[in-house]
Amino acid sequence: MFTPDQLQAIIDQLPISIFCRGADGRYLLVNRHFALHAGATHPGELIGKRDAQLPWGDVFHEEDSQILARGEPLLHQQQLCLRDDNEFWIETHKVPIYDEEGAPLALFGVVSEIGQHKELEQTFKQQQLLQRRLLDAIPDPIRFEDHDGRVLDCNQAFLDFMGLQASEVLGQNVRQHLPPQMPMGRGEYCLLDAKGQGRHLEIIRVEVPDDNGLSLGILTLSRDITGLRTTQAQLQQEQHYDSLTGLLKLSHFLQTSRHLGGRPASLLLIDLQHFREINDRFGIRIADRLLNQVAQRLQRLTPANALLCRVAADDFALLLPELDKPLAEWSQRLQGELMAPYQVEEHRIQITCFLGIAQGRANDAERLLGHAEAALAEGKRLQQHCTLFDPELYQQLQRRKQLSADLPQAIRSAELTAVYQPIICARQDKLHGAELLCRWPHPTLGMVAPDEFIPLAEELGLIGRLGELMLEQGCAQLARWQQVWPALMLSVNLSPLQFRDPELGQRIQACALRHGITPATLELEITEGVLMENADEIEQNLSSLIQAGFQLAIDDFGTGYCSLAYLPRLEVATLKLDRSFTRDLVSNAATTAIVRSVIGLGHELGIQITAEGVETQEQRRWLTEAGCDRLQGYLFSRPLPPQEFGRSYGLSDT
Repeated sequence: MFTPDQLQAIIDQLPISIFCRGADGRYLLVNRHFALHAGATHPGELIGKRDAQLPWGDVFHEEDSQILARGEPLLHQQQLCLRDDNEFWIETHKVPIYDEEGAPLALFGVVSEIGQHKELEQTFKQQQLLQRRLLDAIPDPIRFEDHDGRVLDCNQAFLDFMGLQASEVLGQNVRQHLPPQMPMGRGEYCLLDAKGQGRHLEIIRVEVPDDNGLSLGILTLSRDITGLRTTQAQLQQEQHYDSLTGLLKLSHFLQTSRHLGGRPASLLLIDLQHFREINDRFGIRIADRLLNQVAQRLQRLTPANALLCRVAADDFALLLPELDKPLAEWSQRLQGELMAPYQVEEHRIQITCFLGIAQGRANDAERLLGHAEAALAEGKRLQQHCTLFDPELYQQLQRRKQLSADLPQAIRSAELTAVYQPIICARQDKLHGAELLCRWPHPTLGMVAPDEFIPLAEELGLIGRLGELMLEQGCAQLARWQQVWPALMLSVNLSPLQFRDPELGQRIQACALRHGITPATLELEITEGVLMENADEIEQNLSSLIQAGFQLAIDDFGTGYCSLAYLPRLEVATLKLDRSFTRDLVSNAATTAIVRSVIGLGHELGIQITAEGVETQEQRRWLTEAGCDRLQGYLFSRPLPPQEFGRSYGLSDT
């Protein structure tokens, strides 16, 4: 047993306040820590005193009386106190003491300052509040549940998704509102939210371990990807489907066809004719609605296992499997349905369409499309509404594509060269001049004929550059030959499209001047079609060239629809009879009469006549006797390179 002094020494060492008051309120025992807070230097100074004599007074008197009366201790009482104008927290424990008869003897108390504990507690509460706010700020549903499915915690987004309050969720099993099978790991689900709206959720479920690696429960993280999936679906729709008609785009059409296997199939390429005129006449809104109706008819007529796409503005492609009826019969029915009149608002519109058809394997649609294009092009040329692919046509198409790709570079590098065919004076039997012709020795295809690449140059907009190249070569060569034969003439062909260039006359004059050529020795050949056009540029160019002194020749005369009124007005110098008249001179009386009339008419107007395509002595004699001025053809020479031409006619080519 401790003596009173020993007990006092022990409690004096404790860093907390300890006291014991008798039933009458007088202090029976205090320790040093309590005495210091009461303003005493030694515990003994407080023995026998009441609270009224201490700094805090009787504030605890009522509370102590109730504790003694009830006989129940007061534990963990926390109070905010003031000392020297400073606030501090204390925690008090008070226990009543009774004698054997139950009469109150004393009140034992322990008081400790808990300021640091309060600070930690406040920090912890703030962290909890911050964590809660952060969790609730996350827009994606989050929940933490035990292994029985009871929700231990969740965020506001989860409550909103479920349409429930926290009291209805925490501690409850809510799996009945969720898919029955949600395995651990990552998955994607389409769920209905509280409003009945479908939501795409990417869900991750993971175990949450404690410090010993044991599972505390399952954390479920859900990310709402509804907007992402909607956007992806829209992008896929835009990428794969035509926005106007809703049909497949060509790229997706070809990609899909590669997965159809090698079964037999037919590809139909459908081209709507004169659609640009419809657009110009009725406007783009009506034209678009018409296209929609065409697409709807195609969809209605297309078998379920076929592929349909919009290739271009007014072109559609249809990949058909084997049909239960002949393809020709089915195609004719399709064409008839498409060409039936359309009612677009108040307009009744009828269109014509052409079909190009190719047959092969379903997974080879890209090649079949090229074949169908060739068939379609041939059908449009022949005005044949339904055309089946011919392999020879495809070779022609491939050749045309290669020439189209190679021609621009060939012109830039002067790969195309000039050749010269002599023009002979009929009665004197001597050289009058030469016609400049163009040749293209292609490095891989060999010699390409002018009637193949000249129309291509016009179509590609290259005829002006090609004409300048030939004119430059021709003038340079003529200047060298005229050093030996000053009166030598050179005929140069000009395309009708060149005359639409308002600077054509200036270019030709500049080229002649650059090489020292007299305009009168340069004959410019044009076709009758040029004279029939009313463009201001053409009239201006013709007038300026004639005023500058250049000779004007009408090439292939008699094959077009030239008005004779142009001949004297434009001071035409030469008419060149087309080779078709020369060929039929001996055998066709009507041709003979026409040629005599043209020669007579030309001479009456002071115009020289040149006959092209002279190949026999009989043709030569007849034309000479009929008064034809000049002759040209294979009877005299084929077109020759400049060096060979010069050697043949004694012209220096240095």
